[in-house]
Amino acid sequence: MSRTLWDPVDSDALGSLDPRFHARVNGEIYRFSRESTLKRFRRDPVRWCGILRDPVSGVRFVPDATAPRFEYEGVPYFFESDSTRQAFREQPARFAIHRRD
Repeated sequence: MSRTLWDPVDSDALGSLDPRFHARVNGEIYRFSRESTLKRFRRDPVRWCGILRDPVSGVRFVPDATAPRFEYEGVPYFFESDSTRQAFREQPARFAIHRRD
């Protein structure tokens, strides 16, 4: 299940069901109405993503610019602490979240 069908950058537009207009953060799927809003989101996902779940601890948090980050298989993951980021780095396949579009 995806986080929203609304474009998180342009809240007046519906997000597309076309996977070319999707982005992932911590396994959540974000849908965009057009390529320009998708690009804005990818440049600064923390600005737009809202509440995330740390894939290691399960704690829900709102990331900021200083949140620990790790990129895995082209997907950015944000963490509540450096220790959970380190655990993810050591075993990413164990903690990575995979959802279908």
